[in-house]
Amino acid sequence: MSQNKIIETIGYITKEEKLANLKHNILTNIFVIETIEAFPGYHGTNLPEDSKVPEFIFLITKQKYSTEFVARASKNISEYFKYGIDIAKGEINAFNTKLPCIRLRKCKNFENLPELVSCFKDEGFKFAKSQNIDDNCIIHVLINFNIEEISEGIYKDLEKENTFYLTVPMKLKWQQFKTITFHIKNNLDNNNFDAAQGFFYRKNNNIEDVVRIYDKESNIKALSLIKEKYLNEYKKVILNKF
Repeated sequence: MSQNKIIETIGYITKEEKLANLKHNILTNIFVIETIEAFPGYHGTNLPEDSKVPEFIFLITKQKYSTEFVARASKNISEYFKYGIDIAKGEINAFNTKLPCIRLRKCKNFENLPELVSCFKDEGFKFAKSQNIDDNCIIHVLINFNIEEISEGIYKDLEKENTFYLTVPMKLKWQQFKTITFHIKNNLDNNNFDAAQGFFYRKNNNIEDVVRIYDKESNIKALSLIKEKYLNEYKKVILNKF
């Protein structure tokens, strides 16, 4: 490509991860969840969860709050809470229901959590009471994307290391996506990557569906091959519809 495109937009990532109650929970009577393995499809060194604090923490709220409400509260909180935590709106499928949540990333110290929760309460948030959880769950998170198109239909995340997005023609049901990913990884020599579904909002009310890839060792050649494999599998799904 002669000139790479940098895009700022929003969208969603859908993934499946093992979730459990926060082990170092110092927040009494509040439902707080952590990821046990943040990128379960990738097995390597220097993973985010190698640190003492989990890569992702979820504060379960009593009700679903609008995107604007969460965005304005996050902006207000960032002005006086100076620890640089990444805040996002999310939803977790658990207990045969959908649990609205606030997803926290880059929380480097558990001791900051009570102050942060207090900030959210000051902004009008109400949190659910604690329940026991230890299960694989589907997670949907609203993401602010800052990405660069490094090849046709292949994007690099400029804020999240080792994270890439591959354009695909449609969104699949999660079990379909999971089955396809399993098949692709069993037919690739370089199969040490984690995959999730997602989409970007684009201009003119368009949506661009993508596969999110987390791979510390990836390059354009490897990503192009993975993209080709996914496109072939998606074509089979489309043909089976007719």
